[in-house]
Amino acid sequence: MLKIFKIRPEERWLALVALLFVGMLNALVVAEYFPVLSQPLADYHNLARDTFHISGFDAWTYSILSDWHGWEFNIYRHPLLAVFCFVPFLLNQGLMALTGINCAVPIMALIELFSGFYSVVFLYRILREVIGTGRLDATLLTALFFTFAFIILTVMVPDHFNLSMCLMLICLYIAGRKMGRRRLMTAWQTVLLFFFTAGVSLNNGVKIFLAALFANGRRFFRPRFFLPAVILPAAVMWGIAVLEFQVWAQPLETAAHRKMEARDRFFKDSVYQAFRRQHPEMDSAEVRAGTNKVLKRLAYQQYVRNHAHPKIGRPMSKKGFMAWTDKETDRWRSVVENLFGESIQLHRANLLQDIMKDKRPMIVPYEKDYHYWIEGLLAGLFLAGVFLARRSRFFWLVFSWFAFDMAIYIVLGFGINEVYIMTSQWAFIIPVAMGYLFRDARGWLRGALRAAAGALALYLLVYNGSLILTHLS
Repeated sequence: MLKIFKIRPEERWLALVALLFVGMLNALVVAEYFPVLSQPLADYHNLARDTFHISGFDAWTYSILSDWHGWEFNIYRHPLLAVFCFVPFLLNQGLMALTGINCAVPIMALIELFSGFYSVVFLYRILREVIGTGRLDATLLTALFFTFAFIILTVMVPDHFNLSMCLMLICLYIAGRKMGRRRLMTAWQTVLLFFFTAGVSLNNGVKIFLAALFANGRRFFRPRFFLPAVILPAAVMWGIAVLEFQVWAQPLETAAHRKMEARDRFFKDSVYQAFRRQHPEMDSAEVRAGTNKVLKRLAYQQYVRNHAHPKIGRPMSKKGFMAWTDKETDRWRSVVENLFGESIQLHRANLLQDIMKDKRPMIVPYEKDYHYWIEGLLAGLFLAGVFLARRSRFFWLVFSWFAFDMAIYIVLGFGINEVYIMTSQWAFIIPVAMGYLFRDARGWLRGALRAAAGALALYLLVYNGSLILTHLS
């Protein structure tokens, strides 16, 4: 299976450009953040949190590589992500012992370089070998995808999305080749892919099972495949997540709650003492009543401040995973401005602000109409590709992934306030759908499509690239 990572002669020029492109992006991040985040501090987590600032992406991997305990990630959503970071953590510990410098930033940049490089390679292979486009068309569509705003950002920021995208594209390539050769995905292949993809982000495990379902058809439900390849690994992964939470997260969470309760008690006591000094004529009951009024007023003022710029709409339920949903945010505007907007073309207003840390509104409109024309053109090419791909079993696999993500992000509203940071998890359906359009086009139409794709890629590279450089500088 490791043979698929070997670069083929046809791919060498593309691989070289990909290496330089992704390497340059990660070099920018290292140059920006390494001078500050190279300090081997005991409170490194807070330093990374307060220093790193690119949209809604997190820098928790820097914390994990500096002080490995798994607390930074939500364990139920990322069961094995901290475990996968253990070897890089040991490398960083060795380098800190030798140099006295925290090397989390450059180590993470190398991981991002590997993931981004092979994401380019495997998307190109999907277009060439699975869909059957020509070399030029596959190169153009790959270039177009990697000029999308939040794809550029994904391959350079220290979050889990780049690794997740690489693993998803590898899975699509393997499943697509199996379908093309009319072969089945084996149980061990399914388990291995599930282990890595679901370990990085649990919802990706569903996509691996969908890939096996489309590749194997009705054989997917046979007990000799379904039990060892689906039921057993899903149960084991959930058991690992529960165990990790009890061993790692729960003690730290309990300690954090106790610390917050102690801080609240200290604050209330300080308000009580201040009120009593201001009103020495009052007895204890009157002082307590007055203090409660002050605390209620302060709580109301904090509530007003928190809701002056709402970060997320009301959830559908306050229990479990449903607490992360959103039933209020305008879906259509979110699709136009965020899902197919910010994901592909950055907004100049509130450039790369974090909706939680900054005052970025959930919906930011473009200042110029031409941004909507470009968005409409890309959406039109995508829909045309969907129409031509309607008889492709492989495309319906990709579409099932897309539908799953849209059900989570748009229907349920999970992460809808910053849906653009999830671009790398679904947006590859755009070049995949367009691949069928390019493959079947002939004559002047093919030339027009190539010109449109090339112009879009060049525009997005210059536009998004200049704004990202502006933000980093």
